[in-house]
Amino acid sequence: MGCGIAQLCAQSGFAVKVFDSQAAALQSLPDRLKKGLDAGVLRGKLTTHQAERAFHSVAASESLEGLYGAELIIEAAAEDLAAKKDIFSRLDAACPDGILATNTSSLSVAGVAEAVEHPERVLGIHFFNPPVAMKLVEMVRTPQTAPSAFREAWDFVLSGLRRTPVDVKDTPGFIVNRVMRPYYLECQRAAARGSGIAALDEAARKAGGVPMGPFELMDLIGLDVNLAITKSLYEALGRPDRFKPQPLQEKLVAMGQTGRKAGRGFYVHNGKDFPFENPEAAALVAPAGGASASDAWHRVIGAVIAEAQMVFEEGSAGKADIDLAIKLAMNFPKGPFEWQKAGEPKAA
Repeated sequence: MGCGIAQLCAQSGFAVKVFDSQAAALQSLPDRLKKGLDAGVLRGKLTTHQAERAFHSVAASESLEGLYGAELIIEAAAEDLAAKKDIFSRLDAACPDGILATNTSSLSVAGVAEAVEHPERVLGIHFFNPPVAMKLVEMVRTPQTAPSAFREAWDFVLSGLRRTPVDVKDTPGFIVNRVMRPYYLECQRAAARGSGIAALDEAARKAGGVPMGPFELMDLIGLDVNLAITKSLYEALGRPDRFKPQPLQEKLVAMGQTGRKAGRGFYVHNGKDFPFENPEAAALVAPAGGASASDAWHRVIGAVIAEAQMVFEEGSAGKADIDLAIKLAMNFPKGPFEWQKAGEPKAA
């Protein structure tokens, strides 16, 4: 993510400095950056001249102190609150004047900001992976974030990077990870009742018009990564039943069947044939005979709509931003409230 954000900023005409505590990561930065820029040229997104200019706009820094003078610092370390707070404590001294942003996808931005003397200059700028391709950026403000800092960062994302920012308060999961959690959990409950894994994915594509069904998407993300986010949100939100991790996913992760990267998840991915339903996953759910996959899909999207309504009623984000975020992040044809207006869910 760090390299991708650096590439995006450089492509957009900004001078960029990159620091990483791992020396090997800094040493490999030029090669990784060149690979990303070359891919942009091959896809016709960049000219050779633009790629060369972007490449020479990025410099490595051997210390955090070397970032002094930066107007905006974006941290993209691993999702570990203690590690991020340590980084921000050091940044507070090394960069006393710049805006400090964290790219966290699941941690409390206010918690990260506890490490700095002036939390008003801290906010979340959550890019989606890969940053050079994904248009959505969740802009996360805490109660302490200064309006001027938020506005400046918003303008940077919107005008500078030409990305689409959405405004969200500092709540667990922000918009996308929170609202989409039922997409992954309700489908597992339906499978456990006998609606079928592959059948539900097919219903999602046909009835919902989505590019990937929930089980297909979990295989792409990685069952272990997806499960970790579920567990994090389950704890952060006070262990609500609707966010309780499901045994099906937990068992597959324990078996090492974590999706495409492992060759097996809800489907078997052998690189030769079209992915087919994993018989070991099918053995963990009820045999066919439950609600139809179509009815199960309507319950899934109904749960997504209900979660979106809760996020809105809590005052964490507006309806338009929620719809926009889900469409851009998930490539869905509609956002939750647009689906609601269209008459979903049509089955109980």
